[in-house]
Amino acid sequence: MKISRRLIALLTLGATLLPLTGASAATSQGAVKLVLPAPNSGLNQGYLPFQSCSSVGYCAIAGIYLAAHGTPAGVIAYEIKGRWRAPLAVIPPRGYVAAKGVTMDALACPANGSCVALGQYTHATRQLPFVVAQVGGVWMRGVPLALPTNAATDNQTASAHSVSCVGVGDCTVVGTYTTGSRTVATEGFIVSQVNGVWRRPFELTLPAGANVNPYVSLAQVSCWSPTGCAVVGSYVDTSNVSHALVVPESGGVWKKIITPGLPGSASAYAGAQFVQVACAVDGTCVAAGTFNTVTGAVRPLVAISVAGLWNRSLAVNLPHAATNPETLMFGFKGLACASAGNCAFGGQFLDSTGRYQGFIDNVINGHARAAQLLILPAGARQAGHNGGVVSVSCPAVGRCIAGAAFLSANNTYAALLVRENHNVWGVGTTISLPGAATTVGVGGGVYSVQCFNPTSCQASGSFESSGSRYDGFSVLTGP
Repeated sequence: MKISRRLIALLTLGATLLPLTGASAATSQGAVKLVLPAPNSGLNQGYLPFQSCSSVGYCAIAGIYLAAHGTPAGVIAYEIKGRWRAPLAVIPPRGYVAAKGVTMDALACPANGSCVALGQYTHATRQLPFVVAQVGGVWMRGVPLALPTNAATDNQTASAHSVSCVGVGDCTVVGTYTTGSRTVATEGFIVSQVNGVWRRPFELTLPAGANVNPYVSLAQVSCWSPTGCAVVGSYVDTSNVSHALVVPESGGVWKKIITPGLPGSASAYAGAQFVQVACAVDGTCVAAGTFNTVTGAVRPLVAISVAGLWNRSLAVNLPHAATNPETLMFGFKGLACASAGNCAFGGQFLDSTGRYQGFIDNVINGHARAAQLLILPAGARQAGHNGGVVSVSCPAVGRCIAGAAFLSANNTYAALLVRENHNVWGVGTTISLPGAATTVGVGGGVYSVQCFNPTSCQASGSFESSGSRYDGFSVLTGP
C-alpha cells in the first residue's frame, strides 16, 4: 500500500551521491537523483521530508529507505563545500532491534558541518527517540534521548517530532511519550541542549480539564535564542475535544501552556490544532493549524504573538472554497517568516467544484491576509488529493518560494516551485525529474525548500523512479 503525503500528515510525516552539476543555472529546474546506500529498494513510501542547510554547499537531507529484506532504515545525505558525500545509513543506539527498523523524524543544521537529526528505534519492547549528531563534518552513532521520569518502562512508544537549533550545541527537541501510570496516557516532553549537553526533559503540565489520556501532540518548535522558543501542538479535554496549544519559553524557563482564543465561527467541538510555528529573531511568532466551524467545516487557523503575548486565533479565508474545504497542512516546513510579522504558509483545501487545490497565505506586518490560490502551470488539472503546498521559505520580506505538488494534464503528480515577489505569488515552475521519470507519485514531491537569498534556493524531495520505487532528488536554483 502506498502512503500518500496526505496520509503522512494525518498520521503525524555506501554509494556516492551525484554532484549537483548543472542544477544551479538560473533558468534550470532540473533535479538530480540522490543515490541511496546499498543494498536498497528505494525510499520507504517516498519518505524524504527533512532538509536543513547552514549555508550554500552545506546541506543535509534525511528520510527512510528500504534496506536489506525491506527493513526501514534511516538515511542522511549531506554535502560539505558543495560536494555531496557518501550517504549515511543511520546507526541507532546500541541494543536496537534491527528487524524493527529505524525511522527519521527531524533535522537541523545550525552551522557548517554541524547538524542534529532525530529518529526512533526499538529497544526490547520500547520504541524510543534518539539523536544523531554531525560534529566537524563527521556523523556519529545515535545516542538515546532521555524521557521524563514518569515514562513507561515497558511498551513505550515515544517519538521526537521537531528540533530547532540556534547554534552549535544549543538545540531544543519536542516529542511525545507514554506514561507509566496505571492508565496509559500520551504526554508531551521538551528537552534542551545547552552548550552541547542535553538537559533533563521537561514534562508538559496540561491545563485543568485535560483528559485522563490527553493524547498530546507537540508538532513543532521554533527558537530565536538559546533561552527563547515556542512549541505548538494540541491536547484533548475530558469531552474528547482537541485544543490548540502553545508552550512559550522565556529566559530559559518554560511557561504555562497557552490556548489562544478561537474565531467566533468555531464550533463548541472545534478540534483545534496547531501543526506549524515559525519565529523571527525578536521572538515574534506565527502558528498555523486548523479548526472546525459551527457547520463542521475544517478551516485554516493562524495565531500571532508579539512580545510574548499571543493574540486570538483567526480564521483564514480561502478562495473559491467548498462548504467544507477540508483544509490540510502537511506539517513539515509549510510556514516561514522573513522578519517579525512577515510570514507565509500554505496547504491544501477542497474547492467549490470538488477539486483539491493548494493555497498560500501571507502575514504582512502582523496581519493575516486572505489566502491565495496556488497558481498551476497551463494544462494542470488540479492540486489533487495528495497535492498542494508542502514547504515554504522566505529569505526576504515579500520574497518567498513554495514547494508543491499537483496533477498534471496526464493525471500524474508533478513537483512545483512557486515564487513570490513583493507579496504577489506567480505561476509555478515544474521541476524536471531525474532520468526519464515522469511523476513524483502519490508519496513524492517537494518536501523541503530552503533559500539562501531571494534568488538562490535548494529544494529536495522524492519521485517515482519506477512502478513502485521511490528515489530522492535535489535541485539548486538561482544564478
